[in-house]
Amino acid sequence: MNSAWKAYGRYSTVGLELVVSIAVGWALGRWLDGRFFGSHGYATFAGAVVGVYTGFRGLWKAAKMMQAEAEREDREQADKLAKGEPRPREEGDEAEEEPGDE
Repeated sequence: MNSAWKAYGRYSTVGLELVVSIAVGWALGRWLDGRFFGSHGYATFAGAVVGVYTGFRGLWKAAKMMQAEAEREDREQADKLAKGEPRPREEGDEAEEEPGDE
């Protein structure tokens, strides 16, 4: 249960990271346009593109990390089952009823 909350905390900021990356790239490009390029919008566009790239790169890294973590957990669970250890109960698992418990 504790590891589930850690995963939620770790991956819940991915969307925020994407939006902030785009906004920072756009704002930096806008500032560069106003300061050096005479408000033509070239630096704003370039900054937004860099922000989008940076944000999606972070999203890709988080997805790869999530996939690796899920595969590791699956391997660990398969190893435990192969050794004959019982599967840990998860929320939502139906309790096994004993015969005659009607």
